[in-house]
Amino acid sequence: MSQIEQEFRQFLSKKPEIETCYQEKLINRRSLARYLVKQRIAKSNQLEAVIAMLRRFKFKENGKEAKKLFLKTKINIKDNITILDFQKEKELIQKLEHLIANTNYDRGDTLKIVVGSSSVKVFLDKENEDRMKEIINKFKLQNKLSNISEISVIFPEEAIKEKGILSTITRELAVNDIIVSELLTATPELLIYLKEEYVLKAYEILKRLQKF
Repeated sequence: MSQIEQEFRQFLSKKPEIETCYQEKLINRRSLARYLVKQRIAKSNQLEAVIAMLRRFKFKENGKEAKKLFLKTKINIKDNITILDFQKEKELIQKLEHLIANTNYDRGDTLKIVVGSSSVKVFLDKENEDRMKEIINKFKLQNKLSNISEISVIFPEEAIKEKGILSTITRELAVNDIIVSELLTATPELLIYLKEEYVLKAYEILKRLQKF
């Protein structure tokens, strides 16, 4: 892999919209090469080398098959979610087991617990935060996110075998400057957690994908 290609790959990770525009033929190869030179991905005397690199470069598939599955998705939104990030401790996990047993899921209460390698995250309704007071006071709380919205995207079962589902969503959100606070998957459901300021725009993007 040439140095120019390495620089270009890193550039695409920061500017995913470039790849999208190129695949949709909104910009041609020479125009993109000139732009990359201006961005100092290559030197001014390397324009032809950049064009040659773009000719060989294997762009990611645009995920058309994956996008067709968005026609069958169901989208739900729930506001006023709090995310608590604790340092991982065995006793903490035992305490949370009691919290699970006393959660009324039939009423629509939100409670999700993610145990990572070094932390434990708890997703719950803001109105139920009082039930966490004892735990918050006893265990080390590393971070807290308030006024978070949860967007649930439920896909058809066949989406499990299709590549590009997650990347399609994250790319569209990134291109539109939407910051994702957390992502959870319970295949075929995808849960996206955002600050409330991003919710409307994110919802419009997901609805647009349904009409692809």
